[in-house]
Amino acid sequence: MAEEKVFNRWLIVIGAILIQLCLGAIYAWSVFRIPLQQSVVDGGLGLTPSQATLPFSLVLVSFAIATIIGGRWQDKAGPRLVATIGGIVLGTGMIIAALAHTFLWLTIGYGVIAGIGIGFTYVCPVATGIKWFPDKRGMITGLSVAGFGAGALIVAPAARALIGTVGVFSTLAILGITFFVIIVLSSQILRNPSPGWKPEGWIPPEKTESTGRDFSPRELLT
Repeated sequence: MAEEKVFNRWLIVIGAILIQLCLGAIYAWSVFRIPLQQSVVDGGLGLTPSQATLPFSLVLVSFAIATIIGGRWQDKAGPRLVATIGGIVLGTGMIIAALAHTFLWLTIGYGVIAGIGIGFTYVCPVATGIKWFPDKRGMITGLSVAGFGAGALIVAPAARALIGTVGVFSTLAILGITFFVIIVLSSQILRNPSPGWKPEGWIPPEKTESTGRDFSPRELLT
């Protein structure tokens, strides 16, 4: 089947990079750690170094678990829905962390809820991009991962400037709203190609007969 003219597959790349830039901001947590350790009088929570690190540790765990769930979910429901919900969950988690002004809800909002949103969303642009670019799988994967990695480089200085101006909690809220808007809007670009679609002129490599068998997730863990 020739390449579809009704949809420009390069729009997927734009949406994927915008989404991944937002998700990659997870690694800018070090910008928030010191301000949160400051006393309440200085706009922080007076957290210990261990307490200030816990939300970041939990967000990585939540992210990893939710990625597995999100991957299976988007196979059934499609990338647009799952990425949209992920963006909503991520933004909501950060806003909860910003409004609560307590260590408990900072940890739940950022470390758990936002981490789940990141995990749901992360897999969608990567999986969708590979389907639209079977002829450039390495390139699309590299761009997605690069966008994720660049997120912290872009967000960290912006967050640092905001913290110095409006404080750490307002910065969390601003970023939460920003990520919410960008991810939800960018997710509307994501869609799977029609069955049997392939880029014009691209010939899929011949499949070789496999002598093995497929294993279920449970079998792989045992």
